[in-house]
Amino acid sequence: MTAEPEDTADSPTADPDSDDDHKLAVRVTADRILCRGPDEGDRRTRSGILIPATAKSADRRGLWAEVTEVGPLVRTIEPGDKILFLPDSVIEVDVRGDAFLIVRERDVHAVASQERPAGSTGLYL
Repeated sequence: MTAEPEDTADSPTADPDSDDDHKLAVRVTADRILCRGPDEGDRRTRSGILIPATAKSADRRGLWAEVTEVGPLVRTIEPGDKILFLPDSVIEVDVRGDAFLIVRERDVHAVASQERPAGSTGLYL
């Protein structure tokens, strides 16, 4: 006597590409920072030269991105801050169709925030 295979079409594990994974919450772990990447569109130099988005620069130009979430071990950065980092130190991820970057706190070179702690010095951006 052989068992008939069950119809697993209604099973949540039947289709790994089902819409159930779109309902999951994303939580950043450890010292990681989730940020929205910079606009990948065309940019202009100060002299007005248009640099198309397809011309990727090989230099070590830093990028600014806005922080959306931080992990529990991040000490000095909060959501809403802008952080400066090098592009080769990030992980690009897709969350529900939106592109985000994950950066370690140690890879952040500067933070621009709305509020400045008392007694600290720095530049205004």
